[in-house]
Amino acid sequence: MRSALLSGLMLCLALPLGAATPSEIPSRWAEWVVPLPAQRLDELEPEKIGRIRETRRAIGGLLAAAQTSRTELAAAYGRLGALYAAERLYAGAELALANARALDPMDFRWAYYAAHTALEQGEAAQGLTLLSDAATVDPEYPTLPLRRGEALLGLSRLEEARAAFEQVEPVAGLRAAALYGLAQIDLLERQWDTAAERLREVLTLQPDADAAHYPLGRALVGMGHRDDARAYLSRPGNRRPDYQDALVEELRSLQSGARRHFENALEAVKREDYAAAAEAFAAGLEEQPDNARARTSYARALWIAGQRDDVEAQLRLAIEAAPEETLPRFLLAVLRDAAGDADAAIAGYREVLAIDPDHDGALGYLANLSFRLGDYAAAADFFERAIDSGVTQLPLYLHYWGASLYGGVDDALLRDRLVAFDRRFPEPPLFRFLLARLLATSTQPEVADVERAIELATGLQQSQPIPPHTELLALVLAAAGEFERAEALQRGLVEMARMSGAWLQAAELERVADGYRDGRLPEPIWSPKDPMLTPAPIDAGSVMRNYPAGQPY
Repeated sequence: MRSALLSGLMLCLALPLGAATPSEIPSRWAEWVVPLPAQRLDELEPEKIGRIRETRRAIGGLLAAAQTSRTELAAAYGRLGALYAAERLYAGAELALANARALDPMDFRWAYYAAHTALEQGEAAQGLTLLSDAATVDPEYPTLPLRRGEALLGLSRLEEARAAFEQVEPVAGLRAAALYGLAQIDLLERQWDTAAERLREVLTLQPDADAAHYPLGRALVGMGHRDDARAYLSRPGNRRPDYQDALVEELRSLQSGARRHFENALEAVKREDYAAAAEAFAAGLEEQPDNARARTSYARALWIAGQRDDVEAQLRLAIEAAPEETLPRFLLAVLRDAAGDADAAIAGYREVLAIDPDHDGALGYLANLSFRLGDYAAAADFFERAIDSGVTQLPLYLHYWGASLYGGVDDALLRDRLVAFDRRFPEPPLFRFLLARLLATSTQPEVADVERAIELATGLQQSQPIPPHTELLALVLAAAGEFERAEALQRGLVEMARMSGAWLQAAELERVADGYRDGRLPEPIWSPKDPMLTPAPIDAGSVMRNYPAGQPY
């Protein structure tokens, strides 16, 4: 299938081009497709940008040509959607794939790609609808039941999710993921023995799937095997069981190459051999000393390899070679920030914003720094600018809300933002969590709504009985005056924390439980040190490793 997609792409690019564009649809195609504005590609590698733009030009040629068929045009839109999805340009991917589906609803790929794109964004209901559409075309696609199970579980439709997971449970390559999904349902239904058996098999099949540790610990506690549970409760993880999905792998394969030395450097980065990457970048820079992007990548490789003495000098050389490039300036500001030089970091971030006022990294990190310095109004302003610039990461919205809270924003506006953010990020349900907490504890009569808070907290606890949801339910019950029930829930959390060896956490949980015993709510309700709402201390290593370069040479 991959070769067919790529071959079709090359055929599409070979077509003569006309005056139409995906942004301007000729009237004869208006019945099936909608305009597709150009997406912002600044941070992508040159070859990826070229491939996307060539595909858009090819679509323009097909739109203008007299003999273009709907199937032919659908294939071009579908390929553009796949390219956008591969780079997480979800707005463009959704529009392009919607056009492909409208033109050729019988091509399985377009509905499945659209479903995958929706699920990656946490849109379980939309993903389920698209998976159902895909199933009408090819109900035998191997991973279709598994993806349906994931979507149904996200919607708390447990019996349907169980049936979907059981459909692929016997399939060797899908079994670990299916068992993991079934175990989540078992835990929700308090079937401790079955959940533990399945999670143990998950870890046997895929020992690296450390996301199974904590739920296995919970299952063992439910079975009364508390000593066995401690080992798993103390080392939770995030890596879920993986499985092969040919179409998703095809999306990920839409990558571009690079020049000889820089290609070798990038291959070394993939192997996590950063010393070799630095050597390869250095070799390339001998031939192209003014390549500021490659020099920036060289500085990053040096830093990660532990050869840090020359890193800042290399970033300054990159700035001298290309003053308009924002990435070396941004990374230099991050290093100053991590070193505790707030004034130099602020100046560096502002230099980046002077070049690109919508630079999401500079906006986000300047917001985080302002937050850590206690300037919540400035932090909220920078967070808001980052959101307006198109940043879609959930943590930034959380920190924006936290800055608004600590900056004294009115509870009614805080409530309205939580409702809006929850619609945007329904999973994980963090904003629903905060909304329940706000409604339960607000001192403003027009905002306070304890009954709604109990409804929200109960729903969260039933769908995912994890400690934070239990603690939330205890809080809202206490706010409603049900201190006895609140204390019982809180004491259970104290015991779980002690079993996992989290003694400091257990002490804090017990302090709150004692308060419930005495008929008191915890103080303060909102702490500026709340890790959910407060940006973590800057991690220069994470930025040097993970901040997207777009064009690394």
